[in-house]
Amino acid sequence: MRMLVVLASFAAVIGVATPAQADPSNDSGPDASFLAALDNAGITYQSKAEAVIAGKRACALMDQGHPDSDVIKSVSTSNPGFTMDNATKFTAIATNTYCPNT
Repeated sequence: MRMLVVLASFAAVIGVATPAQADPSNDSGPDASFLAALDNAGITYQSKAEAVIAGKRACALMDQGHPDSDVIKSVSTSNPGFTMDNATKFTAIATNTYCPNT
C-alpha cells in the first residue's frame, strides 16, 4: 500500500506542469547540472522543468527513507518510456545532484 502512495505522489509531481517557472537551463546551479548530467547519460525528457521536479521528488523520497529500489521503481513506473536502466541512472543522477548526503 505504501508503494502505491509513493507511486501516485510521484506520478502527480511529474504530471504537474509549471509554466511560470524559469527555464532551469538558464542558470548555473544544481538544476542546470542535473539536466547536463541527464543529457550526458543519454536520458531524454520532454520538459526541463518537469525533469527537475521529478529529480527533486526522487531525492525527497530518498530523504524520507524509501529504499533505492522503491524510488527507482517509482521513476520507472511514472515514466513508461524509461527502461529500468534509465530509471536507475535518473535516480542516481538526482541523488548525486539534489541529495548528495543520502
